[in-house]
Amino acid sequence: MGRDEREWEKPMEFIPERFLAGGDGEGVDVTGSREVRMMPFGVGRRICAGLGVAMLHLEYFVANLVKEFEWKEVAGDEVDLTEKNEFTAVMAKPLRAQLVKRA
Repeated sequence: MGRDEREWEKPMEFIPERFLAGGDGEGVDVTGSREVRMMPFGVGRRICAGLGVAMLHLEYFVANLVKEFEWKEVAGDEVDLTEKNEFTAVMAKPLRAQLVKRA
């Protein structure tokens, strides 16, 4: 579907601007809840070959962050879980944390 000329103009060309405001891919749904025009990492047989290794490294990285640092809220910031849609769903007000190195 990423190479389908019925979905994308010049699908074989690298045109990242198509996902910016006013571009053909602005607001494209990557969740599959409305329509599927793009799957960034593929599915089925064409899924990203490095996905499993990437997930292992990501889990190791996060575990080390939790182990090495105390995570505290930034004074005056309230946690707001409201979402907004960009390339994916993101927090409307980004979460900020203060990290303190563990002794």
